[in-house]
Amino acid sequence: MTPALAFAAAVALGGLALASRTSSALHHVAVGPSPLGRARHGELTSFVTGLGRSRWGRRLSPSAELERRLILAGRPWPAEALAGAKIASAGGAFAVGVLLAFGSPALFLLAPIGVAVALRGPDLVLARMASARQDRIEAQAPELVELLVATTEAGLGPPVAFRRSAEALGGPLGQELRLAELEIDLGVPWRAAMDHLLDRTEVTSLRRLLGALSRSQRLGTSVRSTLKTVADDLRTERQTRAEEQARTAPVKMLFPLVFLILPAFLLLTVGPVLVATIRSLHSG
Repeated sequence: MTPALAFAAAVALGGLALASRTSSALHHVAVGPSPLGRARHGELTSFVTGLGRSRWGRRLSPSAELERRLILAGRPWPAEALAGAKIASAGGAFAVGVLLAFGSPALFLLAPIGVAVALRGPDLVLARMASARQDRIEAQAPELVELLVATTEAGLGPPVAFRRSAEALGGPLGQELRLAELEIDLGVPWRAAMDHLLDRTEVTSLRRLLGALSRSQRLGTSVRSTLKTVADDLRTERQTRAEEQARTAPVKMLFPLVFLILPAFLLLTVGPVLVATIRSLHSG
């Protein structure tokens, strides 16, 4: 066996081992936790995190923009795990390229493309997670305002109203509010904790809400009336957004209708007629 072939076989075996570890993690997510599944998942996490702490992992450490996306996504993974996922994905893509090269050497040219896509893949997944989490927080913002209106009408001030609302809310917005509560309990001023919440979420509705509360406290106006105004605005925006989505629905349905449903319909209706016509012409 030549050295080049031995190296290719070693890389391929490494890719198969990595695929085996990845399938174990997917099984853990699919069927739920078990003692053995938790142990294997912990091994995979340690393996990926160890890759991220290596020299190559430090070179792939998140930039400022990627760190911001990690915060927006709720920090689903440590930064080292993200870098390790890039290395693991790139290694798997290279191994697949080597395996394909056994059948056709020209296919080995796909390996660099696969490595580039694999290095970019975790960033795209993270950006999608951050966007989805922001959308969920945006959808929960009107519920938060309604809770604040109810609590302030009961005579509570904004800090206590936010605390009571955080206890009733779930999802990512509830998590962020409870994190702000922890900061306040540790001595961070209420306004600074709210600013940190805005930095972690970057949601327009929350920024508008906290800005309106800040102006109300600064000018001495009624907090209750301010919250009612914000609630009315958010209701109107939500209704307008729903109407816009309803108007764009026919346009979004055009592509699957023209390229998927219509060809299948023609194949089932016109196809048999054409086949019968061609057969009759040949028989005649």
